[in-house]
Order: sequence, then C-alpha cells, then structure tokens
Amino acid sequence: MQDYEKLGAFYLGRAVDPNTNQPTDELLLYDSADLTTHAVIIGMTGSGKTGLGLSLIEEALMDGVPVLAVDPKGIWGTCC
Repeated sequence: MQDYEKLGAFYLGRAVDPNTNQPTDELLLYDSADLTTHAVIIGMTGSGKTGLGLSLIEEALMDGVPVLAVDPKGIWGTCC
C-alpha cells in the first residue's frame, strides 16, 4: 500500500475503473499547490458532496491551509 499521508497531497480516495465501477489500487491525490482562492461542490442529493467537503477541509487543515466554509443549510455545524 502506498503512503498517502504526506503534506501537500490531499487523499481523496481511490480511482474507480469506469468499465467495472470498482475501486482500483490507484490512489486519487490532489496537490494542495493547485488550490485556488475559491471552490464549490455541486451535485445531486446523495452524490457525496458533504463527504467530499469534509475530507477536503480535513486535509487542508492538516496541511495548514486556512479554510472558511459557508454552509447555508447548517449541515456541517451538526456533524463536526
């Protein structure tokens, strides 16, 4: 297993094989140097927006990246 707990790399999960819809062994990492000043997560109900958002915020905070999250529905205030 590869080490993915390193500064500057956000671990988002594992890549999915589009033919089988099964996870592969390939890690899905995001380089924190690619962050911009704003981000938005959009998707259908149940698509994993909250989970992705929490993962990104957690990874950012571990890397010392400041986070300001606007949550108009108040979901994150109750789950964190």
